[in-house]
This record gives sequence, C-alpha cells and structure tokens, in this order.
Amino acid sequence: MRKLVLALLATVFAGGLLAAVAADSFRPPAQVFDRAAEPGALEAKIEKALTEASKSQPGQTFWIGYDIDKLQGENSHIGSYSDGWRGRRLSIADILAGKREPAIAEPAAGEIRKAAQAALDNIEKQAKPEKQVVRELGFFLKYETGRSPVLAKIGMSNLDLSFDFEGAPLYWLGKAPEESSIKLIAALYGQNAGEKVREGLIAAAGCHGTPKLVLPFFQGILDGNDPDKLRKDATFWISQQNDAGGLALLVKAARSDGSREVREGAVFGISQVELPAAADELIVLARSADKKDVRKQAVFWLSQRASNKSGRALEEIAVKDEDLEIQEQAVFALSQLPANQGLDALIKLARTHPDPRIRKKAVFWLGECDDPRALEAIIAIIKGK
Repeated sequence: MRKLVLALLATVFAGGLLAAVAADSFRPPAQVFDRAAEPGALEAKIEKALTEASKSQPGQTFWIGYDIDKLQGENSHIGSYSDGWRGRRLSIADILAGKREPAIAEPAAGEIRKAAQAALDNIEKQAKPEKQVVRELGFFLKYETGRSPVLAKIGMSNLDLSFDFEGAPLYWLGKAPEESSIKLIAALYGQNAGEKVREGLIAAAGCHGTPKLVLPFFQGILDGNDPDKLRKDATFWISQQNDAGGLALLVKAARSDGSREVREGAVFGISQVELPAAADELIVLARSADKKDVRKQAVFWLSQRASNKSGRALEEIAVKDEDLEIQEQAVFALSQLPANQGLDALIKLARTHPDPRIRKKAVFWLGECDDPRALEAIIAIIKGK
C-alpha cells in the first residue's frame, strides 16, 4: 500500500523520492569547502557559511549541505539516478571523499542482467515487509546572491546517489541531529515567502522520520494561512509519518478544513497511512462526514484498500446512504476492489437494490468485470431469475 516504496529503475515521486535524470545532468560542485569538523549548532554553522560564501563568492550561486541519519527501506532511495546506462556519475559521498573521476561509463552485459534480476526480485518483495536500514540523507540549500544570499531551492538525496550541483561551490557542514534539521527547516520556512521554496521545505521536513519532531511543524502549516496547495502538500507528508497523531491531524483536516483541496488531500493522506485505524477512519468519513466531497473521496479511497471490511462498508453505503451520487460512487468503488472482492456485493445490488438507477449502475460495472460469475449474474438478471 505504501506509495513511497520504489522499485529499482522505477520513477515515482513520493517512499523514496526517486527521479530519473539524464546522465549528463549531474554537474559536480566547482569546489567543496568541507566544514564538517567545525564545532557549533547547525543554524550557527549555516550563518557562518553564508557569511563566508558572501565574501569569497560574491555575486555567485552556491550550495550549503548537511546530512542526517534516516531509517529507510533497504530498497528505497531519496534522490536521483542516471537515466538508462548512458553513463555513471560520482555519488555525493564520492565527491565529499575527494574523488574526481566517474565510474566506468558503460556496464558489462552481466551487470545489466544483474540489475534486471534485482528489479524483478524487488517487485516480488513489495508485498512483504521491507527491512529497514540507516542511510545518510543529505539536504542541499541553493543560495543566489544579491545584496545578501537568498534561498532559491532545496534538494534532498541519499549520499550514495548523484546530485546536480550545477557546477556551483558546495559548503559541506557534515552530520546534523534530526531535531536541529527540523528546527532549521521551520526557521527557513518562516523566513521565505516563495511558494516553490516552501514546497521544497515541506518535502524536506516530510523526509525526516521522527513524528514527534515533524508533526508540530505540519500542524502549524495546516492551522495557518498559507496557500491551499502548500497546506495540501502538508497532508501528504503527514501521511508518510505513519503515526497515530498524524492520522488524527488528517481526520480533523478532512472533516473541518475550509478548503476543499485540503480536505481531499487529507482523505488521500488517510488512505496512505499504514495503520489499521486508517481504514476505520475512512469508513467513518464515508458514512458520516458532513461534507459530500469528503464522503465521495473516502468512498473512492476505500476501494483502493484490499480488505473485507472495506467491501462491507461500501455495500452498506450503496444501500443506505441518502445521497444517490454517494451510492453510485460506492457501487463504482466496489467494482474497483482488488481481486474482484466486491463482485458478490455488486451481484447482490444488481438483483435487489430498491432503486433501479443503482441496479443499472451495478449491472454496468458487472459488464466491465472479467470474472465468469459476473456474466452468469447478468444472464440471470436478463432471464428474470
């Protein structure tokens, strides 16, 4: 169910953040200023790097980077990989270690076969719990200079992947505690009004793995006056914390937020939370949310969860809900349950629902099903049985 679990050679935004990038898009920094061994808190080291860069790189773009330890699935990554086999590039760790030459440009045929087999193995593993490992996750702040440095972009990448530094210098601050990183991101968010920069900061916060540190930041965004798109982004990253407190925030937003965009984002977020209570919350929203758009979204996302509980709830909504549109949405959702789990309910609705409009919808979706039982049910209905 988790949307952030990525297969090798797949391109998905959102368990790791993994993106395909052309091999020639990875430009190393022109120079690395290693400040990892210097003492001081993260924010103080950032200020010192900004001062130093302003003096030594006047008018130039530069990066400031640091990393945290993050627990991730062993097959997931955050960052970018080279598109195809056109070439390989230095990883961030390579660059920080002082290496200047990339790996061999073209892999041997055996390496390609190994990679293909790894991809197949990974697909088989997706249904199983993934082993968690600690990876180094880097955060890279791109500054453009005028009278004073201005934060223009934030990027994230595991250090064992490549990153496009665009040929600009890098000031490397080394390892930071997760708490210090979240504090810095929150401070930068408050200082920067640009929506694109704030989008990056929200994603950066979401890539941290300690809910008690992350959720207060997101709650502040949800409760604030930021544009709806940013507040919707926050709902997605709350879901990735997979935490009961985050689930409560999402339920509150789904029920009472004044923005339809944010409410829909919150319902989607609930569907991504890997806790048994998440399915229960979707069922409650589908049955009793005050706003029709929330109920429709909850019905739809229930259909994406493979559980008998979802099927029973959808059948009940198709029969008992007072809104015809919601009933129709429930019928559609039953048709979307994995492995034809909603088929028996569809057959029952097609035969017995008191409203002919719902019976017709059920028959329509039976006609779209490739299970032989659906055809037999349609034939029986035609014959009046």
